[in-house]
Amino acid sequence: MEILRGDLGRILYEATRDGTEYLFGDSITSLEQRADGVHVTFSRAAPRVFDLVIGADGLHSTVRRLAFPDGQEARHDLGLCVSIFSVANAFGLDHAGLLYGVPGRTAAVFSARQTGRAVAQFFFSVPDGTPVSYDYRDAGRQQQIVARAFDGVGWHVPALLDQMAAADDFYFDSVSQVRLDRWSAGRVALLGDAGYAAGPGGNGTGTAVIAAYLLAGELAAARGDYRVAFARYERLLRPYVARGQKQARGGRDFLAPATAKQIRQRDRFFTILSHLPARRLIRYLSARTATAIKLPEYPEPGSR
Repeated sequence: MEILRGDLGRILYEATRDGTEYLFGDSITSLEQRADGVHVTFSRAAPRVFDLVIGADGLHSTVRRLAFPDGQEARHDLGLCVSIFSVANAFGLDHAGLLYGVPGRTAAVFSARQTGRAVAQFFFSVPDGTPVSYDYRDAGRQQQIVARAFDGVGWHVPALLDQMAAADDFYFDSVSQVRLDRWSAGRVALLGDAGYAAGPGGNGTGTAVIAAYLLAGELAAARGDYRVAFARYERLLRPYVARGQKQARGGRDFLAPATAKQIRQRDRFFTILSHLPARRLIRYLSARTATAIKLPEYPEPGSR
């Protein structure tokens, strides 16, 4: 199942807002671990002390940078950038999509849940070892990068890019992995892309949800002994993460093929998807890593 990040965020927020305190529009500026907990300062809110800090703050994790000395070297770019945003469904798409590629660049548009809306996707390759320089909070600069990467590309690309600035869900980032030898340091642990980003096709969002379930369950089972909980969380999850990351490393060749021949091979793959034998194959390929974990059953909160 595929779901837009904004929809998933809304679902999770609505399910937890009555029992969870949220601080919007803020960020952590420092972490200091002491005997009584983790002393945290924020850019806006007053300082607080927490029993534990879980960094689930994505590829550009501030928690990883502050709590893990090797966190800066943990990110490995896969030679690809991606941009996704909503556009008008001017193509009459219904559970369908359009794809167009030139060497090193792919543009696509797919139908969305909302009537009259569609989702535009842009992938473009960058030379190995040459990361794109940008501020991940500067959407204007990111849009310039996307527009420059697709300058001169025909098809529907100019019309789609014309809607980029007005999109309220514009997303841009490098396609990268995070690889760390450990996911916890004292009272601080990492979850999701902050600790082990995989990249497209690596079950990143699904892994984060599974990880949240495992970490919450192990913390409850350990009855407050976070050292035991963090160790079990990592032992259970690390083989699963490794499979997802391995699967995602070949994403550039599929998402932004480097040659016209590779583009034709990729497009032929899409043309067989509607045939029954291919459907079974795709179902297997898409599920083989996603289901490669047996989830423990934990007692309900408050039960004995």
